[in-house]
Amino acid sequence: MKQEKPIKQKRKNPIPEQLQGQIYMDPKYDTAFKELFDSKEALKDFLDGVLELEGDEKIKNLSFSFDKTISMYSAQSKKVILDIFATTGSGRFLDIEMQKAEHDYLIDRAVLYKAFLIIKGKQEMDRSEEFLALPKDARKSKRYELPETISIWICDFDLPASKGEYIDEWALYNRNSLKSGILTPIFNKNRYIMISLPNFKKSIGEVNGTMDAWLYLLNHAGDGKELPRFGNKVLGSALERIRIENANDELLTRQAKDMITQDEIDTRLAGGMIRAKAQGLAEGRAEGRAEGRAEGRAEGRAEGRAEGLAEGLAEGRAQSLNEALDILQGMNLTPEQISIFKAKLEAKQP
Repeated sequence: MKQEKPIKQKRKNPIPEQLQGQIYMDPKYDTAFKELFDSKEALKDFLDGVLELEGDEKIKNLSFSFDKTISMYSAQSKKVILDIFATTGSGRFLDIEMQKAEHDYLIDRAVLYKAFLIIKGKQEMDRSEEFLALPKDARKSKRYELPETISIWICDFDLPASKGEYIDEWALYNRNSLKSGILTPIFNKNRYIMISLPNFKKSIGEVNGTMDAWLYLLNHAGDGKELPRFGNKVLGSALERIRIENANDELLTRQAKDMITQDEIDTRLAGGMIRAKAQGLAEGRAEGRAEGRAEGRAEGRAEGRAEGLAEGLAEGRAQSLNEALDILQGMNLTPEQISIFKAKLEAKQP
């Protein structure tokens, strides 16, 4: 396949501050992620690698769309928006998600998205020319047949269930078979591929195969360094699409906006103490241990978490004093403790 060389863009506006000094747009953010995979060849190459498809099993035909909305109507309407929705000529339906920030109920969300994907796949299968060409009795016999669906979640954080590995596969198993040592899924058409980018720690020299090459790109495109192509022309073309000097002003503006929005979310997660409720900031933990020795371990841990919250919020890692107070209310502190830390927060306000 002939590779087109992107044209270096002439700019009307300066490169946004968030992207200055970078070579590529970071594909962990939405705009660059979609630009990276805005090619059937790139998406097929990535999927062939992740799904370990070789020879005749490789994807031959593929269609895809970004930000695919799938709606379901019942007493109340509900919809989900899939980052990349793809179908193959073999009748396989796929959802590829790039998840930058960790949050509660991630597994619930993955299952919910898969439920919509299954329903969408079933609807498409039942409307296909192949299905409609079947005799009526044959169509009735396939009333409950489902297509193969695969959800691929690329996460920029550790997935505890994956036990430190960078890729894991979830499927439907039955307990009795597992007790007997049988590790084969009872339904092999419902798969989840879960990727944890921070756990992919291979060096350039350790990269082996198509999947490794794409994961290395996803993990390191935002590092500000030139990346190798690993002998993969399709991957090389994808890299050129996210090279900053090849991107137009509109694309860079959208990428910068994504980065600002996500950075605000990351800051709120850190400073707002969604994590600090469980761990505390380092300063909060230290003070909590000291106070715990004097006033009791349980109370010390609680005050340490609250102190960490106070310090974090004082440094600007939450959006408002009201938000901080809401978090304090949910930390099982006494009214006196809340009053103390409220005073500290108010004192820190500009």
